[in-house]
Amino acid sequence: MKDYVVGIDTGGTFTDGVLLDFRTRRVLASAKTLTTRDDLARGVVGVLKSLPIRDPDRVKLVGISSTLATNSVAEGKARRAGLLLIGYDPDLVESFGLSRRLGASVHAFVAGGHTSQGKEKEPLDEDALARAVDSMLGQVEALAVSSYFSPLNPAHEQRALALIRGMCDLPVVLGHQLSTRLDSIKRATTAGLNASLVPVMAEFIRAVETALSERAIRAPLMIVKGDGSLMPHAEALEKPVETILSGPAASAMGGRFLSGRGNALVIDVGGTTTDMALIENHATAVTREGARVGDIRTAVEAARIRTACVGCDSRIRPGQGREIRVGPDRVVPLSRLAAAHPGVERELSALSRKNPALIRKEDLEYWSLPQPPEPGRPRAQGEKRILALLEKGPMALSRVLSALGAHHAAQLSADDLLRTGIIEEAGLTPTDILHASGRMDAWNASAASAAVAAACALHGRDRASFIQDTIDHIISVMVEEAVVFLASHDREQDLPDRVDGTWGRWLLSESMARGNPLLSVTIGCRVPIIGIGAPAQVFVKRVAEALKATFVLPPHAPVANAVGAVAGSIAKDAEAILYLREEGGGRAWVVQLNNGNKTFKEYDEAREWAEESAAASALEKALQAGAEHPQVLLTPVTEGSLERIRARAVGNPRLSSGRPVNTQTDEKRLPL
Repeated sequence: MKDYVVGIDTGGTFTDGVLLDFRTRRVLASAKTLTTRDDLARGVVGVLKSLPIRDPDRVKLVGISSTLATNSVAEGKARRAGLLLIGYDPDLVESFGLSRRLGASVHAFVAGGHTSQGKEKEPLDEDALARAVDSMLGQVEALAVSSYFSPLNPAHEQRALALIRGMCDLPVVLGHQLSTRLDSIKRATTAGLNASLVPVMAEFIRAVETALSERAIRAPLMIVKGDGSLMPHAEALEKPVETILSGPAASAMGGRFLSGRGNALVIDVGGTTTDMALIENHATAVTREGARVGDIRTAVEAARIRTACVGCDSRIRPGQGREIRVGPDRVVPLSRLAAAHPGVERELSALSRKNPALIRKEDLEYWSLPQPPEPGRPRAQGEKRILALLEKGPMALSRVLSALGAHHAAQLSADDLLRTGIIEEAGLTPTDILHASGRMDAWNASAASAAVAAACALHGRDRASFIQDTIDHIISVMVEEAVVFLASHDREQDLPDRVDGTWGRWLLSESMARGNPLLSVTIGCRVPIIGIGAPAQVFVKRVAEALKATFVLPPHAPVANAVGAVAGSIAKDAEAILYLREEGGGRAWVVQLNNGNKTFKEYDEAREWAEESAAASALEKALQAGAEHPQVLLTPVTEGSLERIRARAVGNPRLSSGRPVNTQTDEKRLPL
């Protein structure tokens, strides 16, 4: 009998699911459902119900990649968290404006911390800590603690944890358990963000576990980390910040898995964004600069991702002449809205027959309620009037304005309703362009054609050139993003974020258009380009042609992200920090590992112990996480006066035997 694994990816537009034969790695079935952005777990439930899982006991593993952490931070939907900064200089933090980047709702400074040699800078002010915690109770849902130089000595963070545990039962996050970086701000930011995401991740995983239970699936649940590896769901509850960039990392892993290519550029064209990642030596290339969400830079090592704010659901804004802008905001495609509400097609068809002088751009923008608004919630009178209108169904913005006696959307004071997703916007998108040109047939192609015709009439364009110019514009954006991403591979800090300068723009443009009769400019990509996502055949193929690269469209490309959710390995890290401490006229070598340290008189003895202990720690973590026969790799790194001995244990996830895994009894301990 076959064993199966289930992979699920919650993207910005779709939630994808796949059922794979674990032994042959063959995709047996796939399913798609619209992502429920207000509650991602509902989309997961929908996909699980769509997959033909007839014998739940044969499902041995479930893997999920999710935009939950990234979107929660980017959209301001993370929960309120309190951050305790031990030994930090308040004046320094505030004078450089660093407090805005700390990833927590409130923060407090407490005396304490350690020096660069791991010695206590000053005693921990336990009374001040207790007062700070007491002031935060009732305001926050989780707490984070970051102590100065805690990677070299976490004693004050551990003492703070004990004190907080005696005061409340809120989740508590310690900075040194998330990062051993000496960048105190990044470490504090990572701890604060992690604390704010713990309640969000807990709700998500609870809902997923309920959905699995309803389907009688008892397999281990794994979550994709930002570097493409897998982590047990229990660990994701404690370290949700490590799932930032989970979705793009899964697309890279899915592209590698389905194509069999060990070195390639993976381009995933989604609904909201286009994500690029590099595969090197069969692994996702990782940035040690730390995953970034908007302006917030963390200390989490994640896949090196380049994200372009252009996707199939990006809003198209035709400008003067041949100017076309796509994105960065996402809207519902008119073809999809019309598929669910036939009246929209009738209105768009009538619009395309209208006198062009009477067409307004607001005629091509629709507002709707994706679900009934929360009853009983206090609303301003203007908001109530808008919601009452939209309860009847989707309505063109021009009609909304007319009904409410307004001339512009800014007069409606609907910003909060739009920002929170209570009102959903629809408009002309690349999805509609693809439907109108016959390249896609997922939704209502007639409505898409009518919308394109109306847009052309409004802006004085002919249909063929408008469609072609829009596709060309999207491809030019993707090509530039790919050039910058690949060029900065080993010079990430040296090159600008865009192709700049008159000559730079000309060289890039000429390499694509080849319009000069005297000069030939070629920019070539030296690795294959793997296209992921439903429209990859249209867009990524053209990008590969422009960059003289081999184009690879793997099987099941539209659901490659979901495949990537179970294609990764379990990888666990441990790091021993070796440094020299001078004290009282004497010298000693100190090795800091996990929560403790050990002192040696001789360097060689300290180095040997550091290597053995780091390897053993990584191996133990991998086994406890469910890795089967993990292998350990040691990497020494010199950082100033410090030596870091990094150990990574990697193994395939163990299949369940139809019951929860007990790591104390089910593991087979392996020798180093």
